[in-house]
Amino acid sequence: MKLSDLKNGQAAKVLSVQADIHLRRRLLELGILKGEVVKILSVSPLKSSYLLTVKNYTLALRKSILDGILVEII
Repeated sequence: MKLSDLKNGQAAKVLSVQADIHLRRRLLELGILKGEVVKILSVSPLKSSYLLTVKNYTLALRKSILDGILVEII
């Protein structure tokens, strides 16, 4: 399941990140890596951006980025 498929309030464990090397490196710097738990806080009205938490940080990311992050709901 893609991270962008989650609804408000759902949490999931990251299984893999499918992106080019530069984006993967940036997501790693932000704490989004295999095994990490992320939680969706809110989704924009047009579902173009998402507010999420990871490692006690709050991030806003575009849907296109979340489409490349595969997760498992916990």
